[in-house]
Amino acid sequence: MTDVDADLSLRFMGAFWRGDIDGAMALCTPDARFIFARSLPYPRECPMRLAHESIVNGLFAMFDPPGQFAIEIKHVLSCDAQVTVEYSAQGKLANGRDYENDYVMALTIRDGKVAEQRAYTDTQHLARLFGP
Repeated sequence: MTDVDADLSLRFMGAFWRGDIDGAMALCTPDARFIFARSLPYPRECPMRLAHESIVNGLFAMFDPPGQFAIEIKHVLSCDAQVTVEYSAQGKLANGRDYENDYVMALTIRDGKVAEQRAYTDTQHLARLFGP
């Protein structure tokens, strides 16, 4: 594992989880992109800033209080400019439901910055939690 890439990835994910969009973007390449799961109501691929703004102002805002949830990092793997962060998130939603879901974020590192973030999660579970 390359400690530099893993450290960068955890700092980037920490900023993302805090809703610190500018902090996360400071760790990205100018052309950084986010790839969403096909079943989510977002463009499949979009600029990183736009993706983070959509998530922070949409999904994160649905917590009670907004943006407040706990993260438990399970594994961090790093090899050849690819870092995978496996984690779970827990919190309370504004609709009264308890939230808990597992995630894998795969990150591509280029020139010491995050160039791509690919999100993997149980999207049907998300729909049930946030739906009517």
